[in-house]
Amino acid sequence: MKIKLEHVTRIEGHASLTVMLTEGKVHSVRLKYEEGARLFEGLLRGRNFFDAPTIASRICGVCPSVHNITAIKAMEQALGVSVDPVTDKLRRLMILAQWIQSHTLHAFFLALPDYLGAESAISMASEHPDEVEVALALKKLGNDMVFVVGGRAVHPITTRVGGFSHLPPVTRLADLRHRLEEALPPAMRLARLTGELDMPDFSRKTTYLALVDPDEYAYYTGEVCSSEGYCSTPDDFCSTLREVVRPDSTAKAGLHEGRGFFTGALARINLSHELLTGGAGSILRDSPHSFPNYNTFLNTFCQTVELVHAMTESVRLIDELLAGDLVTKTPEIAVRAGSGVAATEAPRGTLYHAYTLDDEGLIVDDNIITPTAQNLTNLEDDIDLFVEQRHDWEAARLIEGIERLVRSYDPCVSCATH
Repeated sequence: MKIKLEHVTRIEGHASLTVMLTEGKVHSVRLKYEEGARLFEGLLRGRNFFDAPTIASRICGVCPSVHNITAIKAMEQALGVSVDPVTDKLRRLMILAQWIQSHTLHAFFLALPDYLGAESAISMASEHPDEVEVALALKKLGNDMVFVVGGRAVHPITTRVGGFSHLPPVTRLADLRHRLEEALPPAMRLARLTGELDMPDFSRKTTYLALVDPDEYAYYTGEVCSSEGYCSTPDDFCSTLREVVRPDSTAKAGLHEGRGFFTGALARINLSHELLTGGAGSILRDSPHSFPNYNTFLNTFCQTVELVHAMTESVRLIDELLAGDLVTKTPEIAVRAGSGVAATEAPRGTLYHAYTLDDEGLIVDDNIITPTAQNLTNLEDDIDLFVEQRHDWEAARLIEGIERLVRSYDPCVSCATH
């Protein structure tokens, strides 16, 4: 039996799926990313270190700020540059804003229709207008946060190696704080709603990988840790992460210690749920689900919990920024040869940027490892088990279930085919 899905709907980008079964046993699963090769790493080589963050942000229109800031951090490591606390807080705020806009987009507009019997967010709006209105407001709030700090909503222009070229006005930050506080209660209601949805009964224990920091729910700093007790620095981890090039796909597939693994909201909550702040922790505890959890479909619920956490942390960061002097001092940058590796938590999982510079500050080697590429092997393993457990379903129902599983990963095919 052959199951062929020509186009996986409601994901970022284009992907197709082929599953081959014989007597109920899956012997081939292939998720093929259909985007054209985009060659960003090649485009960066030979460019000045100062250009890399701006170019790297073009990898994705959904999470450009995270690519931008991760590239900046890697360059600063290579050049031995340290930044002041205000710069640090503003960068953190941009990453949290990216979580708010991206998690809202996926959880409420791409995934939620699956559980409310709707074909799309547009058809869902007629029966659930209040929920859709809240989600639209949250998406706009995340966009506006990136605009205020980064200079525009997509592909920031104020960020730079060493600091910022322009700082947000105090009045704009205060306005964002007010809007975040107003939006927090409805966001919590949506998160609780998502936690109560009837998720498919599916469990496959795998390795979960994410940044971990003992002092906070990590997204900007930390070690790369796994659910099996492995921990290392981002540069050491990158040396052990294997990316497999496939002849039939423009995306690489991630392997660690010879196996697939999962990175993303579910991995972060499995590893650090006790560090969630504000109402996010209570939403998780009050849900019918216990953590650590091995049901991949819960990744969407975990994103809504992180949405609440990101909003709460954004309020705290803005309070700290407004309590002091909103000034930064750009350090002197001594151009030199060197290498730097940085990791941050993008909405879809841990993102790595690695660069090697020559003594003129030109990029001679680089490596960008995106969450969707890392997750590809694990996603295919999930599909394998899901289909074997439901091989007696009729084809249409099985395809619908597979699509729902793929969407649970919130894949960004454009990022994966860089």
